Amino acid sequence: MFACHRVSEEKKAPLATLSFQGNVMYWWTALERERSLHKDPPITYWNDLRGALRRRHITPYYNRKSMDKLQGLLKKI
Repeated sequence: MFACHRVSEEKKAPLATLSFQGNVMYWWTALERERSLHKDPPITYWNDLRGALRRRHITPYYNRKSMDKLQGLLKKI
């Protein structure tokens, strides 16, 4: 979607957070507040936002399963 609309790197994270709802919106608000309290810079780039989302919302089981699939594909090559 970002490529289709030619969204710049600086606008990707703010645009993505506009669609947050429910628990993800609570998490995002708390994360922004926590970063501010620790004087950490705000998340402004898509890769940083994506990493934070994955650390919080993707279970270790899903990560392991994805890596197992990747390993299986690599063995076939």
